[in-house]
Amino acid sequence: MAICGGGNLAHGSIATIGHHNRENISINMLTRRPETWNSQITGYTKGSDWEHKGTLTGKINVVTSSALDAVHDADVIIICSPAHTKKDILTQLKPHIKHGAMVGSIFGQGAFDWQAKHILGDDIFEKKLTIFCLMYVPFICKVINYGKDINIIGPKKNLYVAAWPLSRQGYVCEKLSQCYNIPTIPVKSFLNLTLCPSNQIIHPGRVTGFFSKYPDQCLQALKFKDVPLLYEDLDQKSADEIEALDNEIQDIKRAILKKYPQIELDHVIPMRDRICQMYNGQVGDSSTLKTIFNTNKGYERVPFPMLPLQGQDLKNTPKGELLVKLNVNARFFWEDLPYGLVILKDIGNIVGVPTPNVTRNIIFH
Repeated sequence: MAICGGGNLAHGSIATIGHHNRENISINMLTRRPETWNSQITGYTKGSDWEHKGTLTGKINVVTSSALDAVHDADVIIICSPAHTKKDILTQLKPHIKHGAMVGSIFGQGAFDWQAKHILGDDIFEKKLTIFCLMYVPFICKVINYGKDINIIGPKKNLYVAAWPLSRQGYVCEKLSQCYNIPTIPVKSFLNLTLCPSNQIIHPGRVTGFFSKYPDQCLQALKFKDVPLLYEDLDQKSADEIEALDNEIQDIKRAILKKYPQIELDHVIPMRDRICQMYNGQVGDSSTLKTIFNTNKGYERVPFPMLPLQGQDLKNTPKGELLVKLNVNARFFWEDLPYGLVILKDIGNIVGVPTPNVTRNIIFH
C-alpha cells in the first residue's frame, strides 16, 4: 500500500492501517519531507470513541519523495492531501501506477473522480485501474509531533465509498474495511460525495459566522484565550450560516433529481441527520444543529487554524495573552472554497438553482 501526502490523515491512516494489518499490509509513504518521518507512527486514542483500542502503532516500510519508489508495487494507493494538491500528486503517480491498482482519495470533496479521469485518462482503462473515494474521512485527527505521532479524536461508525467501475465496489469496500477496521458501505454515484454537506460548508459557515462581527473580519487580531474551539464553542450565528448553506445543497439535489431521476443521491442528506448518523452514540444533544456540534464527542478539542502575530515575545508571553490571527493560508481557504463552495455554485448554475448564501460566503472569504 502507498499513502501519499503528509498531513493529519496520512499520520492517522498509517497508525490505524498499520496497527490492524501488521502481518499482511506493507505501507510505503510518499511525502515532500521524508527526512522528518520516523519509521513508525503512534496514534493515541484517549478520550475518543476508540479509547478501548489503546495506542495504535503503524510501521512504515519506505518513506520517500519519489513517486516511483512509493507506488510502483502498490496494490492500493490512498491520497491523503487537500483537494487542491491532488492534481499534482496524480500527475506524479501516473507513470508508476501498476496494472490493476486501486487509486483513491481519503476524502471526496472537490470531485476527485473528475480529477482522476482528467489526469489518468486512458490509463484507467488500459491498466484496468479502480478509482475510489471515501465520502467522509475515517476520523478527525491532529498531529502532535510531525512524522511521529497523532491524536485520533473522532472515529466514524461507518465509511462510505464510491468506486469505478461499479463491478469493483464490493472489492473496494472489503479492502477499506480491512484497512481501517471500520465497516464500509458502497455509494453508487460520486456525485453524492461532491454534494456532501461536510467540510465545504462547515468550515466556511463557521468562519463567516464568527468573524463577520469584527471590523477586520478574517484579519481580526484576537487574544488566543478569546478564540473559541471550532465545534464545541460553535455559536448560533455559525449554525445558521451552515444551515443556510446546507439548505442550498438540498435545493441543488432536488433540482438534479427532477432533471435526471435516474441518478441516485440517497446519501446527500441534511447536515443534522448526517452528523448524527456518522457519530452515532457520540452526540449528547441532537435537538438543534448548534447543540449537535457542541456536544459531539467526535468534534472535541478541534481549534480554529490561528497563527501568532509577528513581533511578540512568544517565550515569555502567557499563551492566552498572545495575539493571533486566522491562518488565511489554511486548507479552509485553499480547499473548502475553490474545491467546495465554487463547485456547488457552478452545479447550482447548471441546474438553475440560485445559491445566494454560497455566493455570500465565497465573497466573504
